[in-house]
Formats: sequence, C-alpha cells, structure tokens
Amino acid sequence: MAAGNTLGPTPKDVYRTLNLVVQCLCIPIVSAAVALRFYTRFRFKQRLGIEDYACTVAWGLFMAYCAIGILIGRHGGGYHVDEVLAWNPAEIIQFKKWCYIATLLYCPMALFVKIALLSILTRIFAPYRNKVFFIYGLLGALCVYYTIALIIKIRICYPIPYYWLGDELEGGGTCLDQTAALIADSVISVVSDIIILILPLPLTWSLQMSKNKKLRVMGLLGAGGFAVGFSLYRLVLVLQDGTSPDQTIVFMCVIMSGNAEGGVGLICACLPVLNVLLAHYRKNYSSQKYYNQSSEIQLGDRKTGSTSKNASQSQWDKATNFGDQSHLISFAGAPEAADSLYNENGIRKTVAVEQTVESRDSDSR
Repeated sequence: MAAGNTLGPTPKDVYRTLNLVVQCLCIPIVSAAVALRFYTRFRFKQRLGIEDYACTVAWGLFMAYCAIGILIGRHGGGYHVDEVLAWNPAEIIQFKKWCYIATLLYCPMALFVKIALLSILTRIFAPYRNKVFFIYGLLGALCVYYTIALIIKIRICYPIPYYWLGDELEGGGTCLDQTAALIADSVISVVSDIIILILPLPLTWSLQMSKNKKLRVMGLLGAGGFAVGFSLYRLVLVLQDGTSPDQTIVFMCVIMSGNAEGGVGLICACLPVLNVLLAHYRKNYSSQKYYNQSSEIQLGDRKTGSTSKNASQSQWDKATNFGDQSHLISFAGAPEAADSLYNENGIRKTVAVEQTVESRDSDSR
C-alpha cells in the first residue's frame, strides 16, 4: 500500500499478496506463450493472420490489466474496506480510480482474446461455410456487445469523477448500476466461452482422421473454452457479493478472475501454433534417436534409412510451410507424415458424387 498518514492499525492482508503473486505469474507466462507463437511463425515462415494481430492487441491490453491489478493492490485492494478506511481513507479514492480503469480495459481485452480464439476456427474450417458464418455472426455480436459495454462503462457515472469521489464531489452526481454491468459481462463471457469450448467438437468429429487425432485437435481448438470456469466463478461472485460494501475484497477477486480468463484464453489461442514447434522438436528428437540406433547397421541399410528420413523431412517442411491449419490436422500429435493431408487453405472438403445410368436393351424385347 502506498505511504500515507496512518490513522489506525495496518489492515490485515486477505488477498493483496495473492493478487501480487497472480500478476507476477501472469505477466511472464503469458508473454512467453505469445513470444513463442511469433517465434514459430517466423521460424517456419508462416503468414500472419487475423488471430495473430488480435493476439498481439490482447496481450498488450492484458499486460496493462496486470499492471493495474498490481496498482489496485497497492491502494487497498485485498484488504477489508473498513480497515482501509481506518488506516488511510485517501487510499479508497485511488483504489476506485484504478478500478475504473480496470473495468474499461477488461472489455477490449476480453473481446480481442475471443477474436483470436474464434479466428482460428474460421480459418481452419473455412470450407464449412454455414458453420463459419455462425462464427462470424458470433464475432459480430461480441464486437457489438463489448463496444456498447465499453461506452456504458466510460459513462457509468456522470460526471466521471463521481465514480471515485462519490459524495465528496462538489455538485454531486449519478451512477448506473455497476453490479448489473458486471453481471452482464460475466454472462456474456460464460456463454461465449461455452460456445468456444463445444464448437470444435462437431466440426472436428466430421473430419476423416483417427479418433485419437480428433480428440487431440478438439482439445487444441476448444482449450480456450476452459476459461468458462473462471467466468462462472466471477458470475457467482458478483451475484452473491456484488452489492457487498466490502468492495476492496470483492473487486480484487473480480480482477484476479479477469486475469485467469484472459491469461488462459491467450495461452490457448497460442496452442495450435505452438503445436507446430512442439511437433518439430519431437521429430528432431525422434530422427536423432533413429540415427543413433542405426549407427551400427550396414552402410546400405543406413542409406535407405537416410533416404526415408529425408523424404519424411521433406513432407514435414511442406506441412509447416502451409501454416498451422494443415499442420494442426495432419500433426495433431507426433509428426506422422505417412497419412498426412496437406492443403494450403487448411481443411479440404470433398464431395463424393455417385451417378447411376440405367440402360435398356431394346433388342431383348
């Protein structure tokens, strides 16, 4: 907590230290995932897509959100409000100022995380136009909601300083129901996260690949939906304690749930790309192991193995050059070049047409 003229005993730490640990873990872990994402893109010379740009913007907003979370903890967040008021009443004003900024950052951060997650599906399943149109519709609805929500949160109090000054503001002011805004955010997050979680299931199950590969791909594509647990937690928290006077505790929990939701979403948005890097190093390890085991084989056999290995490497290079979509489907687990499908546009949708011609032998009659 920032230094000030203390009027009472130091407040008891409830969530302040936990919040600091959460922020200090989120910043390097999420940054490492995003950095590896772009390292993989440039390492294998893959084109940048909409999800890459959305991921970059979301990462920047997430870093700012984490920094503000630390500042909220320095100004009374994580302590009981009555103890903060007894310790240093001026801290409550600073606490509310940073909470106001955090609520503004949450909307674009959550939006760009969901854009990054859903854009992956639109590119991978591009041939399934009806389903992709649904994803675009969902993206449009999310953009409209979060834009409106951001405008409302900017003007949630009039004049704006009334948000943190309250009755101390000369002339007074009015505020909308902030609890209702938090509930709306939580409901939208829960619904969208559930859709992100279950949407890859029917899309992937219709693909022609082994069941194990389907499960791996569904896990990679739907992982972002696991943030629904944190969204549900925030929804229950706001419904139960949204009107509690102990807002220094409640809002600290809201901030940390936002960290978890945004951080998990960003990491999961990077998983399909990181799968390329992981499979690459797995293949290198397997190739080196194969070479070491074959070191005592006759020269002719080694040449045959080398030819096979070079062919496999050629197939690998072909897959990684096409991007993470084709790689994700073909190399959902360890690299398996023998039965891979390479398609520059991701999944190829094939339609089988059967034509039956019935002829009549007129001479038989």
